[in-house]
Amino acid sequence: MSSSLMRVNNLKKSFGGVKAVDIDNLIFNKNELTSIIGPNGAGKTTLFDLISGFQEEDSGEIFYQEKNITKSQPHKIARLGMVRTFQLTKVFDRMTVLENLMFAGSNISNDSLFQSIIQFPKQKNYENSLEEEALRVMKDLNIEQMSNAYARELSGGQKKLLELGRSIIRKPDVLLLDEPLAGVNPKLTEEILEIIEKLSNDGITILMVEHNIEAVMKISERVIVLAEGSLIADGLPQEVRENKKVIEAYLGGGDE
Repeated sequence: MSSSLMRVNNLKKSFGGVKAVDIDNLIFNKNELTSIIGPNGAGKTTLFDLISGFQEEDSGEIFYQEKNITKSQPHKIARLGMVRTFQLTKVFDRMTVLENLMFAGSNISNDSLFQSIIQFPKQKNYENSLEEEALRVMKDLNIEQMSNAYARELSGGQKKLLELGRSIIRKPDVLLLDEPLAGVNPKLTEEILEIIEKLSNDGITILMVEHNIEAVMKISERVIVLAEGSLIADGLPQEVRENKKVIEAYLGGGDE
């Protein structure tokens, strides 16, 4: 049985005259913790945007579990089991941590008032079950003590944890993490890395864009390197670390 989970073919995206993504063929495997690295402007986040439906490609195709998801909307891709986080956290500041998680985990549609009354006992049981799941996620992320705190009161690192919780409460098959360690202090960085490794060990396929190279090399099973939108290296962490093209790309990347 093939281990292939997702593949992109001839995927291209430009902004003006600048090629943001120009990848002929790339395959992501099931149950693998893969990091995508590269200098600033390499196309990492744009690749995530294309895969998750937040931007439309100029050309090319994206297949997820053999289903063509090219031009699919983000919420439809999420329903297939692929969820992402963002560089800038997207949480509801006026909701508590618990409310954020319950909202993210809910699949209740906007029923009519009559239907809501008729289904009240069933809905109440669902809400209780959802709250229990939210509490479990908070415990796994070590933020259960913040349950009743408003999201706006959290630090940047704590918001990263909350957004991660909002993603995993839906029990995704694939998790796209866009710079999960950005702006996070060293102690919390270690905690987040441990959580990411645990999620991977629990069977979630993880794709991670990250600038913290030491963290990437520490936990990744596979490292993909982009430069100017194109794939320049793909392999085991140590192989990539010693790759001359990768070294040149970073030396040419200024502050990176």
